[in-house]
Amino acid sequence: MFKGLSRWLFGSTDYSILIAGNDASGKTALLYRLKLNEYVTTCPTIGFNVETIEYPKGWHWTMWDVGGCDKIYPLLRHYLSPTTIVLLLHDCTDVTRPEFPDWFRIVGRDMLDASSGYLWVVPTKQEELPERQAFISDLRQMYQRELKEFQGAIQYRFFEHKLSAKTGEGVRELMDEVFRTISSDAGASSRLQVKSAIQPKEIPTSEDELKALIEKEGEEDMVDPQSFWDSFLNADIQAWDHRSHLKAGYIIVLEAVAKDDSIFTTAETFITHLKRLKNAHPDRFRNTEHQTMTIFWLLQLQLAVWNYKIDRELDHYPSWSDFQDVLFHTPSLRNTKLWSLYYTKDRLFSPQARESWVVPDLQQFPAMRPSPAHEKSVPRGKDENSDRLLRFAFTIVQHIQASKLRRGAVIKDALASLQATTIRVRKADSTIPPYSETQAYFWIQVVHAAFQSLENSGELSDDMTEKSYQVPTETQLSFSNFMLLFGITSETWKDYYSSKAWDSVAARMEFVPPDIKPLPNIIGISPDAHKKATM
Repeated sequence: MFKGLSRWLFGSTDYSILIAGNDASGKTALLYRLKLNEYVTTCPTIGFNVETIEYPKGWHWTMWDVGGCDKIYPLLRHYLSPTTIVLLLHDCTDVTRPEFPDWFRIVGRDMLDASSGYLWVVPTKQEELPERQAFISDLRQMYQRELKEFQGAIQYRFFEHKLSAKTGEGVRELMDEVFRTISSDAGASSRLQVKSAIQPKEIPTSEDELKALIEKEGEEDMVDPQSFWDSFLNADIQAWDHRSHLKAGYIIVLEAVAKDDSIFTTAETFITHLKRLKNAHPDRFRNTEHQTMTIFWLLQLQLAVWNYKIDRELDHYPSWSDFQDVLFHTPSLRNTKLWSLYYTKDRLFSPQARESWVVPDLQQFPAMRPSPAHEKSVPRGKDENSDRLLRFAFTIVQHIQASKLRRGAVIKDALASLQATTIRVRKADSTIPPYSETQAYFWIQVVHAAFQSLENSGELSDDMTEKSYQVPTETQLSFSNFMLLFGITSETWKDYYSSKAWDSVAARMEFVPPDIKPLPNIIGISPDAHKKATM
């Protein structure tokens, strides 16, 4: 009841606090002093810790303690939003670094971009200073001087009270000051109404509303699938709206899965049709070619078709006439803003995204659910993450082969996006394994090494090139056939790495070479691939 009353009086009472600072500045110790009211011996944080603190009653602060290593600083922007309060912890005993952290200038600009308006500089480990008052005075003046460029845009405060996570001194005073500032700020209720954007975005339209819309449109759609397709081919389709796009894409996806075409081949087919429509009637069909948007929606349709098949326990894919049922089974398809769960506007509508496929920067696409029979036969746990990374690597390398873009640039961009996406996903589900540079790059190298053998398919043995089994090109190859062809599984990493090296902290931060045998330059086709393909 009090929480509801305070919301009515002050607006939202749920705020986000980002605790930033250099290594060993006391971020985790402060977090757990606030949460448990006791000192907790900590180790270096890889990734983040998150806790919700209620203080005072009815006010909730979601506190993110982010690792202080150098590679994390450029990623702090993903934790910022208009509702984020930043506590910058300054280790008063750290004499090995410059007094003012250079990385914070970047964070300050990221705060401006995210409209994050509150910043406290909090000196820590003051109890270890020989001349506390003089040091703190100089430190305050230094920050005031350095933060002038943010004056007026960020409400900056220097926490004057002596603070120690070890003894608890000053911790409640810090929260009191934050609470008083937020609750008394006249603009707080207008600026901080929205709960932290660190939480995963939600679909803007409810499932019930989407289902109602799908049902209404289905009743109005009196054109049978074959007549629709004929009018699509003849460029005399009556309405070219989101439902019509989905309906055409659905038919194209069904034809593609029957032929086991890759998503890139499927996208090229769809875009070829769009160009044909535009050339026939440029006044009616004004679609701008957009590679990433096209691939996004075709992937969503592919997932919907697959999930429908599994949930209905079908031994075949749905038919053209099942379009309405598939839509109703996956109503999110009817949400025209579905892409916003995965892409920021800046990324999706960039020239690069229009010309070629780019990976999402908010979260990864959902993976295809395994069939019940497959799910029983495959162990879960660590290998589930390897399977996700293998699928990610397969898509990246296949994109490189199809687009002919420079391999290094694409991989660098893909790994950066994967790292940012993993951080976002782990905020919602901390059971997701942290990002590992080694694991991600390993799977990319494995897929690339396998694809190398396809470029020399003429060297295959006679029994592998019989008419009954034709080796596809890299861009035609489906993920399932890739696994079959090369005998690669989610446990392949064990041939190259020990568990100790694979899961090490060092492997997360940068690429660590394998400790069992070197990375492969080429992986040959599995000797029994032909036998499996014809079973």
